[in-house]
Amino acid sequence: MNEILQDPRLNLSVDAPPELIESQLNSYLDLLVKWNRKINLTSEKTPSEILHRHIFDSLQYARVISPSDQIVDIGSGAGFPGIPLKIVYPHLVLTLVESQRKRCSFLEAVVSNLGLQDTRVINERAEEISPVPRVDVVILRAVSDIKSCLDLAVGFLEKRGKVVLKKGPEENMAEDPPHSDFSLIEEIGVIGYNGKKSSLLVFEKCVV
Repeated sequence: MNEILQDPRLNLSVDAPPELIESQLNSYLDLLVKWNRKINLTSEKTPSEILHRHIFDSLQYARVISPSDQIVDIGSGAGFPGIPLKIVYPHLVLTLVESQRKRCSFLEAVVSNLGLQDTRVINERAEEISPVPRVDVVILRAVSDIKSCLDLAVGFLEKRGKVVLKKGPEENMAEDPPHSDFSLIEEIGVIGYNGKKSSLLVFEKCVV
């Protein structure tokens, strides 16, 4: 775990004691492996696979959010990327949106066991939530195509609110812009633990 936290590809600037971060990430990983035997949370089953594939990738988002942002993680699933980000930035106000009840039960167990403050789980489809919480940033990982992601995010944001999503090189960015309410303001190339290249795309809402 310490190797991940100090990996230069992440260049993490953490907002909590390193020993606490390492302890909470290990507790999260232990819970995930345990629950993964009962319900389908990830196709990766070993702690090493989950750490390298999911936790490492989730921590890449840390470079484009602020430590005290209000964030909605849409399609959170097993808590990626929201939970690892909350662990390294404990002052985040985090909402995890997940439509599958069993996965929400897992997320609720993580929030309780790790004592995560200002974190709630919503068991709804993002497009059906009412009232919609307004936040600074919406984050998504492996949810859908870019336009569909922005469609899901738009109602959670005021003007200048941001959407951060991660896409591989195969994603078609030829459509310009992919959504009339947003402008692409930043594209950051990132490399996964095993060398896979992808990009963090940061969109800003440009209408009220």
